[in-house]
Formats: sequence, C-alpha cells, structure tokens
Amino acid sequence: MFQQFYHPHPALKEFVNNIMIHHMQFDANHIPKRFPVPPLPEHGLFFYVRDKTEFENFSTNKRGTLSSCIIVGPQVNGNTIIPGRNHLMIKVGFQPGGLYRFLGIPMNELLCNDAFNAMDFLGKEINEVNEKLQEATSFTEMKLIVEKFLLSHVNKLKQSLPIDEVLPMLIKQGGLIKIDQLASQSCLSIRQFERVFHQRIGLTPKYFSRLVRFAKAWIIKEQKHDTSWIKIAHECGYFDQMHLIRDFHEFTCVNPSDIESELLNSPAKFFTRLFY
Repeated sequence: MFQQFYHPHPALKEFVNNIMIHHMQFDANHIPKRFPVPPLPEHGLFFYVRDKTEFENFSTNKRGTLSSCIIVGPQVNGNTIIPGRNHLMIKVGFQPGGLYRFLGIPMNELLCNDAFNAMDFLGKEINEVNEKLQEATSFTEMKLIVEKFLLSHVNKLKQSLPIDEVLPMLIKQGGLIKIDQLASQSCLSIRQFERVFHQRIGLTPKYFSRLVRFAKAWIIKEQKHDTSWIKIAHECGYFDQMHLIRDFHEFTCVNPSDIESELLNSPAKFFTRLFY
C-alpha cells in the first residue's frame, strides 16, 4: 500500500490544503472490502485512476459506481467505499471555501448525499487530466499533472475575502470557537457572516461546527483505537457521551460501537486526515 500527503504548490495554497495519493493493489482472489467514510468538513476533488470504486450511502443505502473524477462538496451523511482490485486515488483537499472559489458555485447548491461527476462542472478538461494520469509512470508525475491543472485555474478564482483567512480556524479549533468571534475577524456582522459562510461552505456555521467536532472524534478513534468514546467525547468538547452518540446517529445512522470494529480493520485512514 502506498499513501502520501503532499503540500500543494505555493501558488495553490490559498485554496488547496493538500494533495493525497493512495494506492492499494489486491491479488486475483481479492474479496472486496468495505471501508466506512464519515462526512467530513473538507471539500474535495477525487480522481480514480485505475479500477472503478463503488459506494453505498449510510443513510439511504443507495449503491453505485463512482465516476473517474468526482467533486465532493458539503456532506451530511457518510458512505461505505468498496475499492476495486487496483485502487489508485488522488484527492485534492480544498481549503474551507476553496471549492467555492474554484468552481464559482455556491456550495449550498452542491449539498447532496452523493458525489458529483466532475465532468458536469469542468467538461472535457477533466477527461484530458484523467488520460494524462492514466499514462503517468510515477506518483510524482501524477501529482505534477494535478497541480498543473489546478494552476491553470488560479486566475479564474473567485475573489478572496477576509472570511477565507478565518474559516480554517474553525477546523483548527475543532469546531469550538464562537461564531461572533469568527464574524468579527471576518469584518462582517453575524448576519453577513452567516450568509457568506453558507455560500462558501454550504451549511450554517452552527451545523458545520458540529460536523467538524464529529469528524475530530472519528479521527481520534481511528488513530487511537484504545481510546474510550467517553474520553473522546470529553476531548472533543461534547457535553457528554450522549451528545456524541446523537451526532453519530445524525451523520452515520449508527451508534459509535457499531462502527468501531470497522474502524479497527480499515486501512482507509487517508480519508480522515486533515492538515489544518
């Protein structure tokens, strides 16, 4: 298995947080495994360079096959991912608000249980990137191909505002920062902040803060299997374990204990590592 996170080219850092490449190859007798992926605060652009990947939505039980390049905007439900035998994925993880600046589309319009085919937004340009990735002979070359594509869009980005400098703080603080403080640092009234936030993130500040806190709890359990849920709830700022369970029900439709065994056996930790 190969897994590598890369810091993006300096010219991309204002809207791209990280680029990740993950490769898993199984033998011919491979029985497809299922990896739980929670809804995350990070918006992303995903390239599936080799075999097709399937998914099943936690809440709707809808199943399908992911396109060779997908856009993942604001999510409120998790998915189970079933990779192919030769699984090679490249993820562009955007800064908070970065996907809005990249596409120029309000993120509330992308609020959906499923991912979007990137072709619908970026046209044949994405096909050209996919073809180059399939022909590449090294992971370094693949990373440079993706960076070149992103760099070609730098001059097309939506204008940066003070809020774009502030939004990463919400993730760094684990969702535990007052909205009025963020609004003040964004040079906006609370009402203005909520409107611009909704445009850039696709969720209300309060709901997004809950998602950030939940994602932090999931990541801690994924990385530290022996940590109890009670301790995780306390570390993430939950009032008690029941409030953590409530968020699990809302975001994944299961209890924390139901997902624990899957986390123990899942190598797919690349989905839940954030650089903020």
